[in-house]
Amino acid sequence: MQKERLDLILKTLQERQTLSLKEIIDLTNSSRDTARRDIVKLSDNNLVERNYGGISLPDTFKKLDNYLKRSDDFVNAKKELAKRAAVFAQQATQIYLDVSTTVEFMPKFLTNPNLFAVTNSLDIADQMLRHSACKTRILGGNLDAEKRCVVGTRPCLDLENYTFDYAFLSSVGIDQDGIYYAYEDDIDYKAKIRKQSKKLVLLLDNSKVNVKHNFKVLNLNQIDYIITNDQLPQKLMNKLLKSKTQMIYI
Repeated sequence: MQKERLDLILKTLQERQTLSLKEIIDLTNSSRDTARRDIVKLSDNNLVERNYGGISLPDTFKKLDNYLKRSDDFVNAKKELAKRAAVFAQQATQIYLDVSTTVEFMPKFLTNPNLFAVTNSLDIADQMLRHSACKTRILGGNLDAEKRCVVGTRPCLDLENYTFDYAFLSSVGIDQDGIYYAYEDDIDYKAKIRKQSKKLVLLLDNSKVNVKHNFKVLNLNQIDYIITNDQLPQKLMNKLLKSKTQMIYI
């Protein structure tokens, strides 16, 4: 099936960085026409860059995807990641839900009526109102139309008022060196979330693996749990084991 072939191509590409058309044919045991259709599918979804004779990992430094466009990517995987992450919140008192098109699916699975949730995301706040009985607070500050969240120094300062049992976030990339984000504002903000949280949970779909971006914000040893939908490359796994990060696969 095409989905299995595409998953295999992406997983192998994360290890090798580039693949030729012949390598894809051999890898998936498919015809040249089938391999070309798979390349087109991956390219149309911005998961790879086509080059002469094959494909490579996309240069994520070239663009910062609009939040609403990204929200349509990998919907089923994101729902499953969010559903598994929500298990942590069942016995929690206070949680933080970071702006993320993956974390955005969590409110539908938050059934603990005694839970208090804090967020800086407009969409997550809306989803909490629609789908969850939990008490929710959105941080104050300036609204950013592209990021669809509250930004500025105010929300970062407001985090001082809370101690979270769990903070849930995603990222734009992860590799052996750490966790990457797109905006300079993320540097202080994610560090503050880490400081105010007992446990930090990273929701990670496999398109983010071995992807660098503008700013390396968190180290691997600052992540307590990673919930992901595929096996990670061995070198990255070795680093995570040394960091004592617990892995959860869906």
